Amino acid sequence: MLLTLFAAVAFASPDYDKAATNAKELLRELVLADTTNPPGNEARGVAAAAKVLEKDGFEVERTEFAPGRQNLVTRLKGSGAKKPVLLIAHLDVVGAGGQEWSTKPHELTEKDGYLVGRGVLDDLGMAAVIVETARLLKREKTPLSRDVIVALTGDEESGGLGVRHLLEHRKETIDAAFALNEGGGLALGADGKVAFAEIQVAEKTYQDFELVAKGETGHSSVPKADNAIYRLARALEKLSRNPPPVRLLPATRAYFAGRAIIEKGETAKAMKDLGESKGEPPAGAVAALEKDPLQAANLRTTCVATMLHGGTRVNALPAEATANVNCRILPDETPDDVARWLRRTIDDPAVGVKFDKDFGKAEASPVEGEGMHAIRRLIGRLYPNAPVIPTMSRGATDSRHLRAAGIPSYGIEPIAVAEADGMRAHGIEERIPADGLRQGVEFMHRLVLELAR
Repeated sequence: MLLTLFAAVAFASPDYDKAATNAKELLRELVLADTTNPPGNEARGVAAAAKVLEKDGFEVERTEFAPGRQNLVTRLKGSGAKKPVLLIAHLDVVGAGGQEWSTKPHELTEKDGYLVGRGVLDDLGMAAVIVETARLLKREKTPLSRDVIVALTGDEESGGLGVRHLLEHRKETIDAAFALNEGGGLALGADGKVAFAEIQVAEKTYQDFELVAKGETGHSSVPKADNAIYRLARALEKLSRNPPPVRLLPATRAYFAGRAIIEKGETAKAMKDLGESKGEPPAGAVAALEKDPLQAANLRTTCVATMLHGGTRVNALPAEATANVNCRILPDETPDDVARWLRRTIDDPAVGVKFDKDFGKAEASPVEGEGMHAIRRLIGRLYPNAPVIPTMSRGATDSRHLRAAGIPSYGIEPIAVAEADGMRAHGIEERIPADGLRQGVEFMHRLVLELAR
């Protein structure tokens, strides 16, 4: 009888409803902190998270990487039999200025079955979930085979100064066998159930290039052939007509193979053909997917002109014209590789190509292995009809810095959202389902148990 009672207590289901309530209260504080970047002010979010963690007896380390800007790291000790797992989220959010919200963006509002507020999806919701996951593990006194590290970082939206500071100065506090971060996630179908899961295993490198064309100056009443604006326009025209070549990586082949299962018609066939291809991608499949800009961006490095400047007066010939070309680079290429491609494509020595700030790059995480296997097992149990699809992000996250430092990282947002709501990140009425925190805490808690029990 006593053994039966002990077993019932030891394996009692955690109180996920209470955990979700706790996560919602922390999310409310994080949204209210207004960590818009710039300037960031992530220290306000760190203070809110540290308060609840320290109340539960966690030791919290705060590291300042700029005035008013902090990271938070805490650790729940395991037996040490295995290397730690890192749960990471960022506290800075993009600005809501110039956007016409129906609610106050920096106040958490429940509306029409959703929690609305800047950052609830990117990435404050995940921050609240991973903090509550650690607290839940501690309350449950769960035996762990590895330490569970929680890191809340700053400046992810502007280059990742926060995580870079940790890796440079305090890497031992976040070093792990692998990290779970944003970048992928659970997608809801039209029926409100999880339809599939995308796991980010790679991401493109963000890099801006400046194109600079010089020309003869003079009075506009005497036009000259060497006009800086025309020269720059010709260069941009060449780029628009000659995109970088199509190249498939293991991560993108795996993505297309997985995505083909949930697509239909021509798109499904094209993705299946690309996923199964071994050498040169089939031209017909490439042509089919290039009709969709979203999928076309997965096929290659992309470069697009985003800003244009030239001249000083309306009646004077310009001495210089410049353009910003924003490139999203495949993870096995470098900004130097792309700069060389830009120069070859433009083919004009009078147009300079340069870049200053390096946003960092990294190779892909393994599409197989302990981390991915654990994710697949859990999703198979919780959502048996949902395919698991490795994916490469077109945008950038802190994971590129972790991967470059030797920490394989997997993007798996625990809060399930519809794809249309996923597109609201950085936009108006950013939102998550009102019951998303409950589902998210349970998913993350079970995933950590899968990895660390």
